[in-house]
Amino acid sequence: MAHDMVANAVEKILDAVVDKTFVEDVPLPGESELARFLHVSRPTMREAVRNLSMGGVLNVVHGRGTFLLPRFRWRELPYLMYVAAHEGRVSEVEVDVLGVEEMLEIGAVRLAVQQRTEEHLAEMRRCLEEFDLAQKTENVQALVGLDYAFHDAIVATTGNQFVASTLHPLRDALLGVRFRAFESPEARQRTSEQHRALLEAIEARDEQRAISLMIEHMGTTRADILSAREREGSELDENL
Repeated sequence: MAHDMVANAVEKILDAVVDKTFVEDVPLPGESELARFLHVSRPTMREAVRNLSMGGVLNVVHGRGTFLLPRFRWRELPYLMYVAAHEGRVSEVEVDVLGVEEMLEIGAVRLAVQQRTEEHLAEMRRCLEEFDLAQKTENVQALVGLDYAFHDAIVATTGNQFVASTLHPLRDALLGVRFRAFESPEARQRTSEQHRALLEAIEARDEQRAISLMIEHMGTTRADILSAREREGSELDENL
């Protein structure tokens, strides 16, 4: 079964959620009708429904039908982002994603203060040094990677693999707009200064300062991302 055909069928179902063809509490069409609606074979349709069921979007109730679940039940961030983009709510969802990331980052920096080793500190210093070098060439791709690497070094202090596996999909959802935010020299400089202050607080084992700095840093990141989105909107308006 072609992966592209299944992916296209998944998108068509999500499009039907966006335009409210499919709504909560009303079962989706039966297999034959749904396959015709999606312009795919029944096996392809079943695989698309299975993927969305695993992602928490649909619930197949034997004997009753297939139902759309509320958004808070959805487990796959790409599905949420796809629907948000087509509903014109990308900035709103990005702020929500940053809110989750902030909670995880604050918890991680608290543990970093308690559990960091010299190896952890050395990795953070390396990220700072390479970030400053990348600044000189304005290599945005390298700068975004080093921004993430610095935060990964903080997360590594927790020794908890689930923190990293939870954070990475959140970061991936914001990757494009982070690139756009880092086009601003001011945003890059703020990030460098805030990372350096975080390292100093972690090294000094100053928990309250580290937490305060992380809250400030995540707030700045949110502002930079929103500014990047506004610039995109202004440029689109100018090109119309």
